[in-house]
Amino acid sequence: MKKYMLVINIIFLSLFCNKLYSEENNEKKGFQSVLDNRFFSIGLFSSADSIKTSVNIEFGFKLMKYNNFQIKSYTSVVGSKIYDDSPQMYQLGLMQKFTFGGDDEYKGTISISRYGFAFGSFGVLSFDADKSGKFLFSEPYYFEVGGGAGFNINVNKHVAILLEFGGGLHMVVNGKELGYPAKINKAGFGRMSIGARYYF
Repeated sequence: MKKYMLVINIIFLSLFCNKLYSEENNEKKGFQSVLDNRFFSIGLFSSADSIKTSVNIEFGFKLMKYNNFQIKSYTSVVGSKIYDDSPQMYQLGLMQKFTFGGDDEYKGTISISRYGFAFGSFGVLSFDADKSGKFLFSEPYYFEVGGGAGFNINVNKHVAILLEFGGGLHMVVNGKELGYPAKINKAGFGRMSIGARYYF
């Protein structure tokens, strides 16, 4: 019984402290307009994983803001170089990513905001299964799904440095039947990304 009372007291104490903190910092409650100074962003970052290195051009906007919780959408054009030089092997694709996290507004000093994310990617290959070249936009195609965690280091009102850590699954459609190597067909990967976002 004492344990339950202790847990209940801790919960009420944390809610009370959170309420005091919110009132002290004049935090707005409920749904809020997403049309603030960080509604839209353009990002440029590079990624490295166990399959390839990539360069991403990203376009993002805020979907929802509730209390200090935000959901954002990011669409990226992704160009990748697979770890194989005989011959050169490339990918070109589109990635859709959704982030879920706290308020990342710049409030006069450098701050760090955290978020989780989930993504899906779809694209084309520059090589056939025997590693000979092919027309870039012809079949087969690849896709990825995955997720992870990220950090926005808010440098000023418009600029943030991003760090992301995650992973997922990379797969070539019908890759096994076509003879694509296991390193890119149904392959799991871990990924790290670093770059910057400019907010409007």
